[in-house]
Amino acid sequence: MSEPTTDPMYATLRNVIDHADPVPQAVVDAARATYTWRTIDAELAELTADSAMATAGVRSASAPRLLTFEGAGVEVEVEVAHTGSTRHLSGQLVPMGPAQITVRWSNGSHETTADDLGRFAVDRVPAGSVSLAILRTGADQPIVTSWISI
Repeated sequence: MSEPTTDPMYATLRNVIDHADPVPQAVVDAARATYTWRTIDAELAELTADSAMATAGVRSASAPRLLTFEGAGVEVEVEVAHTGSTRHLSGQLVPMGPAQITVRWSNGSHETTADDLGRFAVDRVPAGSVSLAILRTGADQPIVTSWISI
């Protein structure tokens, strides 16, 4: 008997199943998100403020969304601006200082650096769930934000 991966019958059966009952996109996204468990030892920065949660009618629909994450002696302030189907993120680390920033989403990521004042920006982030991983200069472990839908 041949290996399942090289058996032509197996390939045909897999093709039929993939078309008849595909894996739901939410399941695929969740599976990709679990990849972040590789940073389980990282410090978590929890969301502490979100302008989208402000009282209805106070915030303009076109205004940028303001998020604040706090944890392990750091605060991450992020402004989210809609740019069509993507988002522009600009942020500030408190206390300020250089860091490597990775913006992560279900099927990708983008790395950038925060300058000496702790400022960073990332363009063309897809709408959906995102998380930031911040590795401060000289730090052993990153700080990761909780996942949030933008």
